Amino acid sequence: MRKFLFILIMGLVLVPLAVFAQYGYGSQTATQIVCNVLNIVKQIVAAIGFGIVVVLIIVAGIKYMTAGGDENKATEARKGIQNALIGLVIVVSAYFLISLAQGLVTEVGGFQLLLDPCQYGYPLY
Repeated sequence: MRKFLFILIMGLVLVPLAVFAQYGYGSQTATQIVCNVLNIVKQIVAAIGFGIVVVLIIVAGIKYMTAGGDENKATEARKGIQNALIGLVIVVSAYFLISLAQGLVTEVGGFQLLLDPCQYGYPLY
């Protein structure tokens, strides 16, 4: 099991480097490559995370509206909305932590972390 996890993690680290090398990113520095990978991860976290949160809030809202006076169903729907909001906090925290990692990699600092820290001094596109 440990060998499998090691191979999986190494694959997740090396595949983006191979893709960047394939598309002419060979002239980029290691900082720019890490920044590109973190940008991709940040976009995936935002798209999937916010999408799931929106779907969960909609489903819980529909359950709440169709409870029809049943206190147990209404309580279950309120818990669903509460759990979706907790998930939203987790997604926003993950997004912020990835931005913080980008700021630390590019040595920008913590002032503009919700923007794209990798764009300062590194033309990545």
